[in-house]
Amino acid sequence: MDEKRSWAVTEAFARLYKEGLIYRDLQLVNWDCISRTTIYDIEVDYEDIKVRTPKVPGYEKPVEFGGVATTRVETMLDDTVIVVHPDDERYMGFHGKFAIHPFNGRKLPIICDAILVDKNFGT
Repeated sequence: MDEKRSWAVTEAFARLYKEGLIYRDLQLVNWDCISRTTIYDIEVDYEDIKVRTPKVPGYEKPVEFGGVATTRVETMLDDTVIVVHPDDERYMGFHGKFAIHPFNGRKLPIICDAILVDKNFGT
């Protein structure tokens, strides 16, 4: 965000906090697009995705869901790097290269980490 918008977001959060309308804690929450509110992590039922490549209107090829960590637009704005497992054959040709962020055009380095990345999950 540019400086003006960044200041506005910080100001809005500071005012909401001072008015007691929001608080900060060490709990994980999830955004529910249907109810348009946050849901505490223990309220979420985690299930395996049954169909990983459903047909998506407007796309000829199937789109894989659940194989990449960032699949929500809200979280993509903060992406600064792409991390892959060094032994994951799907990404062998990308080690040390860059991807272009689809929203802001930033170059995102593609790096490897065998400890923090689960090879079976993705990036």
